[in-house]
Amino acid sequence: MQHEPTPSAGVEDLAAAPDLGALDAALAPRSMMAGWSKLEPSLWPEPRPVHDPAVWRYADARAGLDAAGRMISAEQAERRNLFLVNPVEGNHYPTVRTLVSAYQMILPGERARSHRHTPNALRLVMDVAPGTYTVVDGVRIDMEPGDVLLTPGWCWHGHGNDGAEPGYWIDYLDVPLVHLLEPMFLEWHPDGFQEPTSATRDSAFVFSWTSTEARLDAAAPDEHGRLRVQLGDPAMPTTALFMERIAVGSSRPALRTTASQIITCYAGRGVSRIGDQEIAWSRGDVLAVPSWTAYEHRAEEDAVLFTVTDRPVLDKLGFWREEVVGG
Repeated sequence: MQHEPTPSAGVEDLAAAPDLGALDAALAPRSMMAGWSKLEPSLWPEPRPVHDPAVWRYADARAGLDAAGRMISAEQAERRNLFLVNPVEGNHYPTVRTLVSAYQMILPGERARSHRHTPNALRLVMDVAPGTYTVVDGVRIDMEPGDVLLTPGWCWHGHGNDGAEPGYWIDYLDVPLVHLLEPMFLEWHPDGFQEPTSATRDSAFVFSWTSTEARLDAAAPDEHGRLRVQLGDPAMPTTALFMERIAVGSSRPALRTTASQIITCYAGRGVSRIGDQEIAWSRGDVLAVPSWTAYEHRAEEDAVLFTVTDRPVLDKLGFWREEVVGG
């Protein structure tokens, strides 16, 4: 049985509106908007990224983190890190639309307390001495340069440094995506720092540089001529990870994809054209490649690039697309 909707007070004003202006005025206090009066379109022919191409320098980050190490402890800071905030006007956190990156440092003798959260996280280890480690769900994993370490959503994780030198790495998280979808949860470990119950580097949480380098040595070029391997299949539900080797003098077409990407130089140096910007990079520098923005790389010495992309999300939703620019 159908029932007539219950009218709100003053519904007669709507029914008796003498013109479109009066109708719009009567709709406004009801939080309704006429589609024919909308100033901005809801649909457009192709993606309009809201973030810009950008670069962050490892040298700057190390200097800033070293200064912070004199001023604030890991206990006070929770994590001593520097977020890479896309410079587009009005932005205060994401590096690209769905992902954020940060440089992080831990001093000798420090432990960063354990927590867990719904966002997925990972880190690329840059410079560490023996004794720097992470603990994921009670498993201690000692860090080595070039490692990619995973902390999937809701895994306990903390970091420590029993060595003699500071440890530096780069974090990547899908926090902006979780902010958008809103299922954010965070919990602190009841012991403060979760003491490891075992130690291994043979773990699903680590892609060692030794294994990645061996895979690159054996890799064949893909359909775009890139010599790259994927870590995991994908590594985590929201993020796919690729390590790519670029030789001096090699070439590949400019591409654009609907995925958002953060690209880090692990080794070597070169230049990338991202959109209308030409950006030089060297070891440890981080690049933002927004969705549907053309990009291409040129190595000035043999280089290795690490890419973090939200492609798995787009794949699941049927939104992923890639094309050769000018092809």
